[in-house]
Amino acid sequence: MKKLSIVFMCLAIIFSLAACSNNVKFTETENKTIVATDGTEYIFVGNEGRVWCFGEWEFIGHVKGEKKTFVHLTNKIKTGMYSVNNSQDVLVRYFPDNEFSAVYVKSELLKTEVSLDNCIRFEFVKGSLFNDKITTISNKGITECEQFLNEIKSGQKAKDAGLYDLVKQPDGTLKNCYVYGYVCGVIQDDINIVIPLEVRSFDDKAYSIKINDIEYVLPQEWIDKLISK
Repeated sequence: MKKLSIVFMCLAIIFSLAACSNNVKFTETENKTIVATDGTEYIFVGNEGRVWCFGEWEFIGHVKGEKKTFVHLTNKIKTGMYSVNNSQDVLVRYFPDNEFSAVYVKSELLKTEVSLDNCIRFEFVKGSLFNDKITTISNKGITECEQFLNEIKSGQKAKDAGLYDLVKQPDGTLKNCYVYGYVCGVIQDDINIVIPLEVRSFDDKAYSIKINDIEYVLPQEWIDKLISK
């Protein structure tokens, strides 16, 4: 019986190791791309906040050489790669001991650099974005991308225009100043990623938009165009 117990323990360890090994489905190369076991290559396009993808995430495999899990607050997070909406065209990655995710795109699909200057359209998403698993790219929005960016960046900054004075209280706190939504820059219609630009409301009297960490005034006429499309 003792010999059988040892045999069963050894088999359990072997199967456990095999299961862990089978979950290692990706390798990071020297140039920081991710390669799946079938040879598919994925390119890093941005960290959470700089780039976003809509939909439900599902864990599909670990990255070779990385520890399998870590704990953030009370949540146990699997490191590695996640598919989005049952598609592996875009993958989300969690690094060990890092609460923020990163976004990768299948290299054969990406036709241009992921930057604001290469956006083909801007869409508006009202309210929360980063906890939103339902919203999808709608194929609506404004296509005057260069004009939009140039006008915003040549305009006033939010503080210089006195937007914060609209909501500042005598004790220095801000009242009714909140994230109104996001202007999302679409890179390609066939890839589920956007560049999110935070839009802030100042007591619903004025609005700002953050571009490259600088907060500019967002004129009402542009909001009207974005929402009406």
